[in-house]
Amino acid sequence: MFVLGFFFFFINIVVFVCLVIFSILFLSGILSFLLLNKKIKTTNAYKNNFIYTKQFVSNAGYRENIQRNYEIVNLGSNPARFAFFYDGVLGQNWSTGTQGLDKDLEILKYFHSYIKKDGIVLIPIVAFSSVSGYLKPENDALQYVAKFVSILDPYQVNTMQGGLEARRWINYPLFYNWKSIFWLFDDAEKDNRLAILEQMMQPLELNMDALHWMKIWKDEFHITDLNAPLPGELKEGREKSIKDLQNLIDFCLERSLKPILIFPPMSKYLSRLFSETARETYIYSFIREANVKNIPFLDYFDDKRWSDENLYFNSFFLNLKGRKLFTQQVLKDLNSIECNKE
Repeated sequence: MFVLGFFFFFINIVVFVCLVIFSILFLSGILSFLLLNKKIKTTNAYKNNFIYTKQFVSNAGYRENIQRNYEIVNLGSNPARFAFFYDGVLGQNWSTGTQGLDKDLEILKYFHSYIKKDGIVLIPIVAFSSVSGYLKPENDALQYVAKFVSILDPYQVNTMQGGLEARRWINYPLFYNWKSIFWLFDDAEKDNRLAILEQMMQPLELNMDALHWMKIWKDEFHITDLNAPLPGELKEGREKSIKDLQNLIDFCLERSLKPILIFPPMSKYLSRLFSETARETYIYSFIREANVKNIPFLDYFDDKRWSDENLYFNSFFLNLKGRKLFTQQVLKDLNSIECNKE
């Protein structure tokens, strides 16, 4: 009997010790995860996802930044992010980088009250805006959704496809991507493209870069021939894009804002890859069909003033010098539109 009692006592001691060891290991694992996760959030690879969201005024920073009544803002994707630099006018670039028309509207919904009455809203159209509706929301990468989650209203986040998961990704990137631990040893360079003042490429590199962009677009939208009619799936995407653009225009007009469609420029190395047929199919027919309210359209697609590669830092994006010059020209052209109305 004594032996049996000692045996059970020994078993209990072993179980207790195992539980203590397990608890220590478990808590150590949790602590290590949290420490590594916190460290990962200090890397450029993580912070670069949000580098183009810092320009937004927020209620959280109300007392530090109470700037209101913007005279002009722009929405748009990367070409817009690298097209506008407001100087001498109360303006703001509301492009976060990659940004679809549907996300343009979400941003405008949340921040439109910062624009003065009759303020101008530039709505950039880029080469494949017309079929961007083809890209399904469920295919959006967490990093793409996360940057909008970081700046929009919680209600918008809760109703956004992937919004809740993206919010968790913001807090716990290591949980969603264990490979992010390697960022601690091999970090990305800080995204400093907005500070680039000059062309970084030689003519041969510019040609290759332009071809690279075209390949990205063709792969993304499953396009085999730019000169062929739109396939059925892209037609469906086009219908959504038309609706998204019309919703943007209507939202502005209903709130006494002035929407302006604008096609930012690109270098001659890239623009010459678009035939007249491709431009009609993917750009101009789309604008005609969506712009039923006949708002102004500023078209710089093939404007020779902006074909000089020295105004860009690759074949596509304007450098800081180019942005400043281009924005000043846009402001002059907008003033001409207002004068003509009068």
